[in-house]
Amino acid sequence: MSLVHRIRYRAERDYFRWKYNRVARRVLATRPLARGTLPFILLSMVQKRDVAPYLVALKSFAHFVNPARVVVVCDPSIDQEDRAMFKRHVPHIELRDAHEFTHQDIPRGGTWERLFAISGYAEESYVIQLDADTVTVHAIPEVLDAVRANAGFVISEMADAPARTLQATHENAKQWMGESSPHIQALAEFNMVHAGLPDTARYIRGCSGFTGFPRGSGMRDTMTDYSRRMTAKLGEGWKRWGTEQVTSNYLISNMPGTRPLPFPKYGTPDDATADTAFYHFIGSMRFNNNRYEMATRHALGLINGAAA
Repeated sequence: MSLVHRIRYRAERDYFRWKYNRVARRVLATRPLARGTLPFILLSMVQKRDVAPYLVALKSFAHFVNPARVVVVCDPSIDQEDRAMFKRHVPHIELRDAHEFTHQDIPRGGTWERLFAISGYAEESYVIQLDADTVTVHAIPEVLDAVRANAGFVISEMADAPARTLQATHENAKQWMGESSPHIQALAEFNMVHAGLPDTARYIRGCSGFTGFPRGSGMRDTMTDYSRRMTAKLGEGWKRWGTEQVTSNYLISNMPGTRPLPFPKYGTPDDATADTAFYHFIGSMRFNNNRYEMATRHALGLINGAAA
């Protein structure tokens, strides 16, 4: 990319971010979220810059599927002002610190604390992991069905996300191994077949940004065992950003009844249709146009009960 194109790209990104933030802050004027009755925990890890986006993600999701419990694992950047904001908007919220969720056998940072927190809460309740960069705009009955059946789900970023054997996962990952510096997700998927994992294990190439974990899954022991084995294969590479997503994918792929959510009803904005109900605005797609802003406007209309 030329210098001119880089400057133009940065200017456009900053412009769309400014427009989005101006709209997202309107969530701070909405009513507090009432406690729901549905039997699951909605859990997110939030950093300071994502407080308003998280409240949009939470309130738009809860407009359709409102949980009995809401938990936030607070990134170290979250301060007392942010905590007070959470409490004003979600009086029943449970605030936990990221440093509470560490273990010698898993990396630190990169949302590993979030996954470790989920592994504990899943012993007592169904848990849904919700990223702050998501927006729900239509009914999501597949999610409610999964909660009621205590079955796992995972969002994908493609129409076909099969549950592969580890050998098939290895073969699929070969397409990225010729790159000069393969992404850690590809490296992990290529190597896990040789990590001594169960022969019956499966793997779905999903996204950890929106995942439903069944209650009582023995998740924590499986998680730490998997991390130890992958550390033995990848060494310091296992500390890189992206290993939490691989682990989340592995864990959910081997839980009862897990299915990928239908795509593109649940997916990224680049593949959205008129039927898309749940958007995941992953980093590269967040501020390259006004779609995040428009989805947020729609969500605020739902939250307020009128057009935003």
